[in-house]
Amino acid sequence: MAEATAVVAATSAVVGAAAGMVGSVSQAKPALWDPLMRKFASSNCVKEILDALKEAVGVLRSKRKDYQNEVGGQKMKVPSETYKEWIRRVMEIEDQVDNLVAKHDRESEKSSFSFSTSSTFREELVKKHEQVIKLLEESNQIKDKLLAGQPPEPVVKMRAPDIKKFETLQKSLEQVLGLLRNDKVNGIKIHGTVGIGKTTIMLNLNNHDEVAKMFDIVIWVKVSTEGSKENLSREHLQQAVLRRLRLNIKGTKRADEVAHGILEELKDKKYLLLMDDVKQDLNLYKMGIPDGKNGSKIVLTTRLGHVCSSLVNRVIKVTNLSADEAWEMFQDVLECPKIIENPKIGPLAWRVCNDCGGLPLLIEKVANTFKVKNNECLWSDGLNSWRMWPQKECQGIREMYNMLKFCYDELDDAQKKCFLYGALYPEDSDIYTDYLLECWAAEDFLGNDHHAKNMKARNGHFILSHLKNVSLLEETMSEKCITMHKFIRQAALYFASDDPKCKYLVKPNGALQEAPDEEPWSEKNRISLSDNEFDKLPDCPDCSMLSTLFLQKNSELTTVPESFFDHMPSLRVLNFCQTGIMSLPISVSKLISLKVLYLCDCEYLMELPSAVGELPHLEVLDIRGSGIHNIPTHIKNLKGLRCLRISFTKSGNVNGTPEMDLNHDIISKLSALEELVIDMKAFEQWSNKVLIENIIKEVAILKRLTILKLCFADEVVDVIEVATTFRIHVPDAGILQTFMKNSHLWSNVKHIKSFQLLISCKHPDHPQIPEYFKYARYIKYCNGEGASPPFPEVFAKAEAIELVNHKDIKQLSDFGIASMTQIRGCLIESCNEIETIISRVDCKIILNLEHLYMKNLPKLESIWKVPMQSGSLTKLKTLVLSSCQMLKKIFPPGVIHQLEMQYLKIEDCPGIVEIFEESETSGHPHVLPKLKKFVLIDMPKLERICANELLNWPSLENFEIFPCLTQSSTKFLDAAAED
Repeated sequence: MAEATAVVAATSAVVGAAAGMVGSVSQAKPALWDPLMRKFASSNCVKEILDALKEAVGVLRSKRKDYQNEVGGQKMKVPSETYKEWIRRVMEIEDQVDNLVAKHDRESEKSSFSFSTSSTFREELVKKHEQVIKLLEESNQIKDKLLAGQPPEPVVKMRAPDIKKFETLQKSLEQVLGLLRNDKVNGIKIHGTVGIGKTTIMLNLNNHDEVAKMFDIVIWVKVSTEGSKENLSREHLQQAVLRRLRLNIKGTKRADEVAHGILEELKDKKYLLLMDDVKQDLNLYKMGIPDGKNGSKIVLTTRLGHVCSSLVNRVIKVTNLSADEAWEMFQDVLECPKIIENPKIGPLAWRVCNDCGGLPLLIEKVANTFKVKNNECLWSDGLNSWRMWPQKECQGIREMYNMLKFCYDELDDAQKKCFLYGALYPEDSDIYTDYLLECWAAEDFLGNDHHAKNMKARNGHFILSHLKNVSLLEETMSEKCITMHKFIRQAALYFASDDPKCKYLVKPNGALQEAPDEEPWSEKNRISLSDNEFDKLPDCPDCSMLSTLFLQKNSELTTVPESFFDHMPSLRVLNFCQTGIMSLPISVSKLISLKVLYLCDCEYLMELPSAVGELPHLEVLDIRGSGIHNIPTHIKNLKGLRCLRISFTKSGNVNGTPEMDLNHDIISKLSALEELVIDMKAFEQWSNKVLIENIIKEVAILKRLTILKLCFADEVVDVIEVATTFRIHVPDAGILQTFMKNSHLWSNVKHIKSFQLLISCKHPDHPQIPEYFKYARYIKYCNGEGASPPFPEVFAKAEAIELVNHKDIKQLSDFGIASMTQIRGCLIESCNEIETIISRVDCKIILNLEHLYMKNLPKLESIWKVPMQSGSLTKLKTLVLSSCQMLKKIFPPGVIHQLEMQYLKIEDCPGIVEIFEESETSGHPHVLPKLKKFVLIDMPKLERICANELLNWPSLENFEIFPCLTQSSTKFLDAAAED
């Protein structure tokens, strides 16, 4: 008994110490398990002690299960290491206590005197109870550490090249940063060709200090694997996002569950999602990415211009580095100024760098290859290897080549053929898209002869657009041209060499003093020898497979051997432009497959042999700028001719009139003609109206004509019609009337779905109505006289009109256009006699009017002189007034309350004192509720915008006033600023 009493006393002391420890932790607030402590400490009975321990373990087990259920309910959350260690210890103590209880029960059944009365067993119970109480105490602290304690850092910095020295790349980065500051921009696309620096820009964006301040978290996702044709799967992209967010990726297989977890994590965060190398459209909703309504944004890089268009509303086009920037980067990679300073190596290094074409990735790879070369011989050998590629393997560009090979392999057969054809042109040259499309069509890349012409045109423009979208072709400063980067062109030639259907001989811009002899010409299907210096051609090359022959820009070439064309039965495209040839041999008649013949700017070519008129399949003939001054009579036999481009030029005869004859009834005989271009340079010195009218009468007979261009010196007069869409510009309305009167296509105006008419305009390419291209039927009429329109039935169908510099009209209704009920856009400029716009009640021009521009109208006194009918001007969104000196009032009585205008600009109208009259706004604070932009410029007499200080514009985004208004306006401006 003494021994038992001693054990109980010791146990009480230990438990008391444990209770004191717990008390010190929990301080003033008693723990929920304090009764368990007291019950255990006060008992002298082993069974009671054991029961207390079982009760304490039960509480601990319940606590453990609650926490596990809570963590299990957050499948995407990562449990913290502290939590996992606590769970391990709890489950371990649970097993130990269960074993003690089981052992006690077994021994109790064997003997009335249980071993459990021994001091060793009691001490073990005390020890376990201490551990249980300690784990219970820790459970309070562990509750806040169930899940991974530290949230992901806002930005994970990545290794990125410094681009501060390279203005081209830095400018693109600054553009992206500027767009990220714009609340209206949700998605940004960084677009450019392979290796141009898109990823480098995005890496610098990721690391930018301003970005870390703008967003709660920045998520970088590499969307495509190296060399892949496609994006990673949805599941792989989701896993990448999960890892960045530090969410649990184990045990969750369903994509929709993963998407839900990502959505829950991001829905309250302002995120920036950076997606690198996107190759296909992405459905971010299915990935779990929430919309960007809280200021979140998306930036992606791609070489494909068309992908993810629905996700972005701004595109940043990355361009090649300038020559100086490329040289700077090349030297940085070399990391050895002494190499460049070597007078023998420096020039070689410059040539190597220049051949990289401003592609940063290529510069890096090539410079890294050359940096180990430490003498002139190695550099010279390296340059030769680089320039001989692909014939000789060159280190440093294999990665670039592989990237382009994947791009090329993604194309379909027709796209591949068209792409490889572009390599026939000299490097870095501007390629006229119209001519390229003609060559593609002639080679049957766009469909064979049985395909309709409009189908070929659609196919051609689709392929051209696709090649630009995938950055294999690039736009130039001119909208009419495209170009192919020199490295991409070199890769194209390499791909062509592997294609058994492409037998190319390509040596343009090579300063060849002699043309290749006859042997290299054989078995070739396309030959390009343009822009060289040879003066003669082989006599009779065997070219039975040849389909395209480029000889343009060989200015020294003056003669073509008589039998040169004897063995070219498959030739479809022949280009002699800008050569010195004086005639074509009779053997041209053997070009039985020829479809395209370019002879433009062959100034010494004075006549076209009659044999050309015998070519059965000739479709395109261009002789502009040649010595041929009229339409050759024998071309009337070319029944399949679709395109004719010719020149009428001034000669030096004594009368100062042109030595030319229209050769009547030739144009009208070309029944298949779709395009006619007549260059009349220097004709501005002579009277040409009769000549033009004769041309127009002949042209009007043609039923298939789609393009007519009459070029007067630097001014182009053109008529372009695609199917039932016309674009017409003529020097005066009389010529247009002649054309419409005689034209088969215009015999019934109601069948013309769309047109653009530009009459007597000096600058036809610059319509002033913004986004005029949105109007299907548009007329710009300049320098008119009289009050009657030249063709009222056409004006009656117009959706937009511009009247510029008309002399006689005093009001728009004088022009006889009361029936123009479809007008949506209207501009009136420099009509010096006009006094008002709308003056007749029955004029219905205003019913559908959306945009109205009035500029430089010195006698304009009012816009609307009559009371407005109910419903008038309800569609008006834009009103612009400029230089209307006599205008005093803007809005007529009763109209302002029905306007839903969004843009109002008034400039240099000195007669206006008040914008909104008090009588019109009294009691109506919601005037122009949809107004977004309000601009006032140079209004010297303006005293106030409105007397009603209660006016508010809830939609106003931009309010500009130059110069300052009078002091009486400041109250209104302050109120507007607050709104």
